[in-house]
Amino acid sequence: MTPFFESHRFFSLISTHLPDMVWVKDLEGNYIFANQSICDNLLMAENIHEPIGRNDLFFAMRERSRCPENLQWHTFGELCFNTDKTTLQAMKPMRFEEYGNIRGELVYFDVHKAPLHDEEGNLIGIIGSARDITEQKRLENELNITKRLIESGPVVVFEWSGEEGWPIRFVSPNIESVLGISYRKLMKKGTKFSTYIHPDDIGKVESEVAEFLEMKATKFVQEYRLLRENGTLIWVKDFTVVEYREDGAVSTIKGYVFDNTAEKVADDRAQYFNHFDQLTGLPNRQKMLLDMQLMLPKACAIFNIDSFREMNDLFGIAVGDDILVQLAQESVRMGMSPYRIGGDEFAVLFYEEGTSRNALKEQINQILLRLHDMTFTVADEVINIRMNVGVALGSEKLLTRADIALHMAKEKKLSIAFYEEKENIEDIYKKNIAMTGSVHRALAEERIVCHYQPIVNFKTQEVTKYETLVRMIDENGNLVPPMDFLPIAKKTKLYPRITHKVIHEACRCFSARSDQFSVNLSIDDINDPYTVQEIIKIIIDTGTSEQIIFEILETEGIENYASVGRFIKQVKALGAKIAIDDFGTGYSNFEHILKLNVDYIKIDGSLISGIVENSRYRIIVETIVDFAKKIGAKTIAEFVSCKEIYHAVEKLGIDFSQGYYTGKPAPMCDE
Repeated sequence: MTPFFESHRFFSLISTHLPDMVWVKDLEGNYIFANQSICDNLLMAENIHEPIGRNDLFFAMRERSRCPENLQWHTFGELCFNTDKTTLQAMKPMRFEEYGNIRGELVYFDVHKAPLHDEEGNLIGIIGSARDITEQKRLENELNITKRLIESGPVVVFEWSGEEGWPIRFVSPNIESVLGISYRKLMKKGTKFSTYIHPDDIGKVESEVAEFLEMKATKFVQEYRLLRENGTLIWVKDFTVVEYREDGAVSTIKGYVFDNTAEKVADDRAQYFNHFDQLTGLPNRQKMLLDMQLMLPKACAIFNIDSFREMNDLFGIAVGDDILVQLAQESVRMGMSPYRIGGDEFAVLFYEEGTSRNALKEQINQILLRLHDMTFTVADEVINIRMNVGVALGSEKLLTRADIALHMAKEKKLSIAFYEEKENIEDIYKKNIAMTGSVHRALAEERIVCHYQPIVNFKTQEVTKYETLVRMIDENGNLVPPMDFLPIAKKTKLYPRITHKVIHEACRCFSARSDQFSVNLSIDDINDPYTVQEIIKIIIDTGTSEQIIFEILETEGIENYASVGRFIKQVKALGAKIAIDDFGTGYSNFEHILKLNVDYIKIDGSLISGIVENSRYRIIVETIVDFAKKIGAKTIAEFVSCKEIYHAVEKLGIDFSQGYYTGKPAPMCDE
């Protein structure tokens, strides 16, 4: 052996390049020797000479001082000293698992320590080595977690042989708690899992497996029923992985199974809800479209209950629902096979070849006569219903054309209207497309503008508020009224952009004024989280949150009190006020006012404009005013167009007036 291999240089070379940490300490815990690995990975020493004469605590405290705000930055030091002491007390080699944070990272070490004696047998210190086992611990933890998940989780892991009947090689013990199958019975020699598959499903399962294996599929999923030990049935979902030998034969079949009975029940319910109306039990619009694709009807008729919304408002939603249910039941008894395709709309398909228009009209008339003879009793009052019907014949666009015919029947006050090719509906569609393009360009070119109509306080006879009204300027500089473009915009993605534009302009305008101002919002605006977020941001940024009044149009959907109420609570917390617009006709319902905690009730212009000549209108307005006063809400009369109306509504105790008599809408700020 050469002197080189006997020298300290050889030992130094080994300790320098050894990946494990190696050290020697005296009986006081100070380092006598430390290799490069411990200097780099634990002590953070500059070189192998720096640790000599110093202990673990010195280096730990120095490292902690570099990041004093993080108490978990470096937690080694004291632990090393404690295990040194334990080893010296035992006076024999010992093994420890030490862990702690090094520079903020949790580290595990496998540590070996032993007492160190000199040539004469005197105890002079302690020698040790350590190996980083952090990755090993991570893998062990993951393995333990996986094992616990399998043993106590909802998934049964399996491995079958590829032989007939799938003899069992392995199955996780939780099969008893998850699937209700005895683990001990299943693991008995000769028991096959296939014996637990429902007799009605086994043929399907086996044929599917055979097909997958023939295709050499490596993965597939199946659903089937199992018979549990207690005789009950459950649905399971089976995820299978197949391994093949080199000769193509099946080696093993592995995978996992879980109880998906709840999922199957939910799917069945979802299918029902997707295709059937929950209130009446009738097939719905989606089911009708599927049936039309499969059975190719020759005609379609849509039945609509006349004035159903007013009936709902007058008697309440529960009564309206009861009428719909009874109507559906009677239609079924008549053999109509109806579909409920909307709130108060029912549809019937006709399949007979060569059905003439006259014959179909006669058939529908007979249906209407019978339906009109139906009576509904509400609080000792007898209610009869009237219906409008839209009919389309042919083989193309039946539902769309029947819907167009229904609109014609409503507009022209007809019981029955047939779709007519000569009505040029396509031209209407073209006009809608053209208007959509016009709105899009107007937004891009800043031609969507705001006009403001004054609102007069009857007590002071002064203008104290303004309503913001949107207008569009066409490419020739002419004003386009909102009714020409808003209904089309509402059916596109342009409507939210118009809302944002109006809110921005109105708030910017009134941020320099002290007046209150109102902005109209639809239910769609309130149900759009982005629009609500934008509204709140704008009124805060412009400082107008205590000036703005949000006018909510009382339309279908306002009964969704959760979303509307949430919006009202948000903006009222910022100081904003709420008004219900166009109250008094259509959807009007005093319940909405009470539930939504509004500040203003804007009485519909159709009532106000006829209040001088029509005593019934005056009675309705008096009722609204009396109701508003009792709940502490202010009232605003809309469409006050002349002096006579102005004084009439003033006498009724209405708080504010709005209309051409007191001021027309006009620009106020630079757009």
